[in-house]
Amino acid sequence: MNERMKTTLRAWPVVAALTIALCALTKIAAEALGIDLPDQQNVGTLRAILLKAFDSPVDFLVCLYSLALVVAVLPAAEEGIFRFLLFRLPARAAPRFSPLAALVSAALFSAAHYIFQPFPDNAFVALFFFGLAQCWLYQKTGRLWCAALDHALFNLTNIALLPFVPA
Repeated sequence: MNERMKTTLRAWPVVAALTIALCALTKIAAEALGIDLPDQQNVGTLRAILLKAFDSPVDFLVCLYSLALVVAVLPAAEEGIFRFLLFRLPARAAPRFSPLAALVSAALFSAAHYIFQPFPDNAFVALFFFGLAQCWLYQKTGRLWCAALDHALFNLTNIALLPFVPA
């Protein structure tokens, strides 16, 4: 295992934990201020799919398909769009980390999670910081697959925590 892969595998739990903590802190702050921040619509949909997984064979297949989509396909596609096209290509002119390209990439990444619903909610700020962390990881490793793997593990961590978070 090369050093870049080791860096990625060491970083993902920290990135995932910090992003989840940011979501929790945002929700706590909003509740303290009397602001109602519902979960992302797609999180609610995924929770409903997981809860019905063993109701019938069709529901089980839908669950498997949804998990594959959320844990494998979407992270790879999102990293290709937001880290490669919107961060790496514009930043190629700069020999080091490009803060402007990272900010644009992270903001668009966060906003893209709300295309079909109003935002912001409790995850918008956390997703923005996750996007920044992904830019840093991609810049540090130089490998898009490292960012995609980190994103996939982040999504898997969040899915594993869904049963423990109140709806």
